[in-house]
Amino acid sequence: MMTDKSDQPEQLMEQPKEQNDQDIGLLTKAIESINSVSSTLMQYYQTLEDRVKVLTDEVDQKKQLLDSILDSIDVGVVFFDKDGVIRLINKASEGLLGVDSGTIVGGTTLHAEINEDIVVPEKGKPFHALISSSEVSGGAGSTIGKVLIFKDITRLKRLEAENERNRRLSAMGELVMKIAHEIRNPLGSIELFANLLANDLKGTEQVDYARRISNSVRTLVSTLDNMLRFSGEIRPKMEYGCINDIVRETCDEFREVLATGGIEIKLSEDGRYSFHLDKDLMRQALINMVLNAVQAMQDGGKITVRIEREPDQRGRPSYVRIAIRDNGAGMDEETKARLFEPFFSTKDRGTGLGMSITLGIVAAHKGRIDVDSLPGRGTDFIISLPTEKRSEKRVQ
Repeated sequence: MMTDKSDQPEQLMEQPKEQNDQDIGLLTKAIESINSVSSTLMQYYQTLEDRVKVLTDEVDQKKQLLDSILDSIDVGVVFFDKDGVIRLINKASEGLLGVDSGTIVGGTTLHAEINEDIVVPEKGKPFHALISSSEVSGGAGSTIGKVLIFKDITRLKRLEAENERNRRLSAMGELVMKIAHEIRNPLGSIELFANLLANDLKGTEQVDYARRISNSVRTLVSTLDNMLRFSGEIRPKMEYGCINDIVRETCDEFREVLATGGIEIKLSEDGRYSFHLDKDLMRQALINMVLNAVQAMQDGGKITVRIEREPDQRGRPSYVRIAIRDNGAGMDEETKARLFEPFFSTKDRGTGLGMSITLGIVAAHKGRIDVDSLPGRGTDFIISLPTEKRSEKRVQ
């Protein structure tokens, strides 16, 4: 049987076409696969990029928070890397050392000498400090640098010194109080015998000497009383009494001895006022006021004491005034502002306790003291004490 050779070229032509279609199909699938993978990679890359952005924002926020915390504390913090280069310094460090971070970061010196407990900046005052230095470890346990921490404790050191000084003063004060108690008793005997001697010498020239001894002893006893009262709380023993009698007796006690020094003391009253008070404390306060006036008049002068009722004001209790005026040297504003401070005195030999004790006594009676003074124009002290209206009687 013979084969028809005319059909063979057609079959041979059809076979490459089918192969081409298969190759094109495979290529198309490969391209589609590549496109799918590429799309997946792009999505993954976008996800990574978003994640990196989130992490970067978190790092920035934490860094800002750390910077804010470091800058808000009053402790100096400095970080050195492993090569000793300064990489971080907070605001407290800048202020304490007198430096600027812009010129410090990237360098290796703080421009300050740091000793065991004292920091000495090149620019600025040395200060006492608590100082700590420790290494900083990395994630793998390796050392990446060290951090220096220091805190200014100059004020604490000053307070410690003051506390030690106060402790010594307290111990000294206790000793002084014991001595004052021991001295006060014989002074009382001296004053008693001086008064007896003055009575025996009445009508003679020597009586004035005895009175001077008595008055000087009384002044010394007043100083001791001030010291003893300052050492403890003022607790008045209130009893009903007349303030006029206390003021009059005080003025009478001073009148004769002040006259020898060219000082006149005058008392005026617009009524009699009785209320609850501590007679001994009020007498002490008045003595302190009179002595203060006397010390302001070295060349003599006049002390005017007046007892009067303070004008009534709606909503306020009734007060009685004891006004003490002298025409002495007066006071400037600084002296007047410090007048009632303990141990403040413008006299070389003054204790500085008299006016402070007086203020305490008046305050313990719920009263107040007003001061009006000018240099060269004398001083007015006004003691205002609360009283009951029903006890007031007008002088006839």
